Amino acid sequence: MDTSSSTFQIKTGRKDQAQLLVLKVPGMNNIQPSLLRTLTIPADMKSLDILACLILPNGKFMILYSNKRLLLFSNDGIFIRTVVTFTDVPCDVCFVRNNTVAVTLRSANQTVLVDVEKNAIIEKIKFSHNCHGASSDGKILVVNNESRQITASNLNYRLQTTFELYGTARISLFQDSISRISLFQDSIYCSLYYESKVSCYKDTDEFELLWTFQHQDIDRPVGITVDNNGFVYIVSRRNSKIVVVSPDGKTCQTILSEADGIKDPWAIDINRETGMMIVSSKISDDTDYSGATYQTAFVYKI
Repeated sequence: MDTSSSTFQIKTGRKDQAQLLVLKVPGMNNIQPSLLRTLTIPADMKSLDILACLILPNGKFMILYSNKRLLLFSNDGIFIRTVVTFTDVPCDVCFVRNNTVAVTLRSANQTVLVDVEKNAIIEKIKFSHNCHGASSDGKILVVNNESRQITASNLNYRLQTTFELYGTARISLFQDSISRISLFQDSIYCSLYYESKVSCYKDTDEFELLWTFQHQDIDRPVGITVDNNGFVYIVSRRNSKIVVVSPDGKTCQTILSEADGIKDPWAIDINRETGMMIVSSKISDDTDYSGATYQTAFVYKI
């Protein structure tokens, strides 16, 4: 048998590689709010308390006042008009979808849907408990009472499911008091006022407790909201701070305080698309030499 080497050459094909692009999520150190504007409050509203504030998708602002009025402000923070005056005492407001916002009416055990363009209540949703805080993703509206009872209402089918959120055994009403809630990616975030804690629940069949966070910088938390990266923003009322908690509920950082002009804050909201944040605060009245203060809202870019 005669053998000889072959002159045929095989070229090795290119080794293909796939690259997985991972979005870089900024850390808390990169959250540095810059003040854009201060809402111009009408003179007849300067003696009132702000119950809630909201940034609409079009960049306009809404303020819910203690005199039962829901006000609309322009993108520049100038008062436009009163949208609705309620007969019952309101408590909170959240954006739902299109031109619609939801306003909770505490003792009436109902939440109303308001058409901002039509300046009218277009629907009333009854609940089995009083209505305190509210949040929505456009499909589900979640409403809590002042205890740990939360009702999820499907806006398309009008089906309601009520849960009681307990991570530990219930001790007393005051220790269980939920102030406000925020809904984000199938999780519900709660500020626990008397306990000075923040809790996160996964939206499962029974709302599973994921984590609870407590820190000395969080003292009597009220308003709560979540940005597009899952960072939780807390209004710490007693020490006049805005505190950010990490998505895993393990660390926090104060991003605004009295040194930044924040005084007695109560309400907060974030537009997740634009990265704008609104925070209620007291401010000195430059037209009043007696040193009087009134409540307004600051708008930041985060």
